[in-house]
Amino acid sequence: MSNGAGENWLFLYLNLKNNQYFKMKRILLVASLFIPLLSFAQSNNFGLIQDKDGYVNVRDQASTKSKVVDKLNNGEVVSFVGDYAENQFSYVLYLKDGSGYIHDSRINKFKDFQKWKLQSSDMKSAGYSLGQNKVHVMTRKAQFNPSDFKQSVPKGQTELVYTHYKNKPFYGTDGVLPTGRLQFSSMDILYQGKNIHIPSQDLENYFISETPLSKGGLQDFANAEIYSKGQDLYVINPLAGGGAAQYVLMIHIQNGKVVKIQAWNESI
Repeated sequence: MSNGAGENWLFLYLNLKNNQYFKMKRILLVASLFIPLLSFAQSNNFGLIQDKDGYVNVRDQASTKSKVVDKLNNGEVVSFVGDYAENQFSYVLYLKDGSGYIHDSRINKFKDFQKWKLQSSDMKSAGYSLGQNKVHVMTRKAQFNPSDFKQSVPKGQTELVYTHYKNKPFYGTDGVLPTGRLQFSSMDILYQGKNIHIPSQDLENYFISETPLSKGGLQDFANAEIYSKGQDLYVINPLAGGGAAQYVLMIHIQNGKVVKIQAWNESI
């Protein structure tokens, strides 16, 4: 083979090689456009109890030498009261209006969970998503019969107030009837290909202000923090905009089923 022919073959080989390289580069670039961006973020407001012993002590002061007032099992959700944090302890609120100090090392602030984003909202509904996964929250004007409410004297108080609706603790007022408020009517969830419907009877005891109280003029239900990891999905919503009736509504979905619907007061 002459030198000229050899040079031609070398030129052709390099062209083919370079074309394959650029084709591969283009394929990788196009493929990357279809890979969903994962949003990981720690919460400043909520956390999961996570301890090697399976539970954690709740104390009355920010010290391991202080009195133990309660115990919380792994997986329980708590909310933080930032102004009371000290000595690597966080002051937390949780189910049944419990409160106390827990060491920060025993709380997972949803690290390594994916955080969902608000996609749409109006005066009575809100939609959140992460890729193909969706959460749709619906509310309505409160519909109730006053005779369905019962009064009792809450812990630490001396006067009768309304505390139960249809024999369930209700939230969203300061012990008065929820006249002129909104009421959760349903929640529809699509997560990992499974549809979960939470009907009105499971949410009807949770009331919110009809006037937007959250930042940016959003309704409170458009201010939820939603986290997912594996088969676990948490919908956590601070409600009532910081007033005396402020509370947290927490819904835990696992393996396509509702595991918990819980609420606790956030006023101190």
